[in-house]
Amino acid sequence: MKEFFARIGEFLRREPNLRALFAAPEATSASRTAVSQTERQRMRNRRNFFFFLFYPLAVFYMEVVFHFAIYGEIPVKTLVYLALFSFACGFLLSGIALLLPLRANRVFTIITFTILTLLFESQYIYFRIFNSPYRVATMGMGGAAIRDFRSMLLAEISSAWFAIVLLLLPLIYLLSHRRDYRPAFAPTFAFRIYLLVAALLLHLLAVGIISLDRSDFGDRYYYKNEFSAAEAERRFGVLTSMRLDVKFMLFGEDLPDPDDDLGESVNPFETKTPDPVVTMAPSVTTDPAATTEITENIVPPTPVEYGDNVMDIDFDTLIANETDADILAAHKYFSSLTPTKQNEYTGMFKGKNLIYITLEGFSYKTIDPERTPTLYKMSTEGIVFKNFYTSLWGGSTATGEYTSMTGLFYSSAQCLQMSGDNLLPFTMGNQFTKLGYKTYAFHNHDYNYYKRNESHPNMGYEFIAIGNGLTGLSDAWPRSDYEMAVATLPYYINLDTPFHAYYMTVSGHANYSFYGNSMSKKHQDVVANLDCSDNVKAYHACQYEVELMLAEMVRQLEAAGKLEDTVFVMSTDHYPYALSDSELAELYGLPEADIHKNFDLLRNGCIIWCASMKEPIIVEEPCSSLDIIPTVSNLFGLEYDSRLLMGVDVLSDAVPLVILNQDDKEGTSWNWINKYGEYNRGTKTFTPYEGFSATEEEIAAYVKQMNAVVSRKNKYSRMILEKDYYRYVFK
Repeated sequence: MKEFFARIGEFLRREPNLRALFAAPEATSASRTAVSQTERQRMRNRRNFFFFLFYPLAVFYMEVVFHFAIYGEIPVKTLVYLALFSFACGFLLSGIALLLPLRANRVFTIITFTILTLLFESQYIYFRIFNSPYRVATMGMGGAAIRDFRSMLLAEISSAWFAIVLLLLPLIYLLSHRRDYRPAFAPTFAFRIYLLVAALLLHLLAVGIISLDRSDFGDRYYYKNEFSAAEAERRFGVLTSMRLDVKFMLFGEDLPDPDDDLGESVNPFETKTPDPVVTMAPSVTTDPAATTEITENIVPPTPVEYGDNVMDIDFDTLIANETDADILAAHKYFSSLTPTKQNEYTGMFKGKNLIYITLEGFSYKTIDPERTPTLYKMSTEGIVFKNFYTSLWGGSTATGEYTSMTGLFYSSAQCLQMSGDNLLPFTMGNQFTKLGYKTYAFHNHDYNYYKRNESHPNMGYEFIAIGNGLTGLSDAWPRSDYEMAVATLPYYINLDTPFHAYYMTVSGHANYSFYGNSMSKKHQDVVANLDCSDNVKAYHACQYEVELMLAEMVRQLEAAGKLEDTVFVMSTDHYPYALSDSELAELYGLPEADIHKNFDLLRNGCIIWCASMKEPIIVEEPCSSLDIIPTVSNLFGLEYDSRLLMGVDVLSDAVPLVILNQDDKEGTSWNWINKYGEYNRGTKTFTPYEGFSATEEEIAAYVKQMNAVVSRKNKYSRMILEKDYYRYVFK
């Protein structure tokens, strides 16, 4: 060992780039021209040292500034990761630069460091606006986003200028001292290799430390198996997160098999095995003394036998003939599930028209009996959801809309574009097209945003939006939902055949102020008397467009004699995350502290209403956006296979499972709720609801199994999109 360190010391003494740091300067004459060749060499070597050290230090500095600006703190483990990955990145780029000719390496240095700075700046501003990182796949939308959300962008830059300047400092320093922090000449070839080797060793050290964390959903899981932009950025830093994004985008994710160490599943939602863990305390006790005499003349009613919502799929043959390991695993998984049964509500709306709306940034908290009477009527007189949730799958409208349209979930805004070539048999557009309905999809924003011009036609719609046939709307941001209703009702209201119209609104889009939102400004007088802050008032004001839109639809449908034959279904893409934490707390009536860890932030509304309904149907159990497609499919008596969707028909005897993937800075992903209680993955705590009891050992076993259920749904929901799984089933 002594000899090993002696050899390292000898190397350090020989290496001119390092020796120059400590060598005393030679005596020189007063004339600059008299500086010896040796002294010039020493000064150049020192300049080289500062060059290769500046890169890793600057990257580490930006990572630390970003973390403090977004998260407010840096755990020690995260700080270690940031340091190791930053120095690995810095040494790598320095080593590459030193391999280039002098002029080329100077250009390379300026360009690469400018790009790095822009990545940090753009991620910071995006996170400030949308409370989540952007994905590499969506970078191509940057130009459109700057154009459409210019006011939001300028407002955020204005309020966050200090952190923006701090992130710019290394680039400013590099540009102003570029002659001091660039190589004056090419150093020894060995030294360049040393930098690259150092980069590799630091990277391997960081990965080794990460691999030690084998806990459920720990560092190793998010580094090696599943990509979550928010989790990766929070744990490993901006550059590592974006590198992992590219890696998983190119090579896919390797989600572990959740059944590997579980043995036989005893999950009550996916097998016929009774639930062995949670028992419900009886809600009503019977007093034997008070029991009335039962006579022999009372004949119990014959129970109705309902069939299953399944299709004729020969999974045995599919399994026998499949050679792709992933598809084979999916066949086995879906064939093992218990389908939901048809029920007394099956076909309740059979043959009726359907208007299905995804509401931009909507919250049930904006519904008011006086201000929004149409919304209030629909939310209280139809199918009333008492505990409905909308997950934040990937921090974007695209992921929320994809879920509401497909009954599946995905964590990247690329999902709509990816779905453009897939077989999607269970979307409302495709199901109703098979029945001969006329199907339209409308959107009052650019037709190619999120590539809806590819996804929506593939989902069975004639797609009409701005730039693709939708006219008659005022040129404003955001555009009017009411004007969209007026412009689009003529497409279908006078048809002799049934119709299905899908809408994606935009009036409720951020930012929420009376200066940056034309709809908020338009309806400022409507909310003038509300007792809340200006930005929350602006939020209520822009969402008032939904009330006007629905009122106009109801009015015209009633005049055409089609109101009682038309069903309205509405949900949202996500909660209004562009509001600040204090404003969200004000809107939802929640404590501001740790608000993003509060499941009630994701509580929202879902409306299923038809004027022909005689009385409301109350749904008490927790349910979510995943359950809309199977529920509506059953209500219309459509042919679908309940095993192949991620949610359930909430009016059946199946127990819905709410998955909450609030992919944001708090790292609150893959929590879950069902009728028994709720599980917080961050705190690893299961909180049973009143009336349910179990021992600690039973709860631990149940949580392990339910986490596996969530992992399986995650794995196979991704596979449906990424591998076009439905096409293997419906060959």
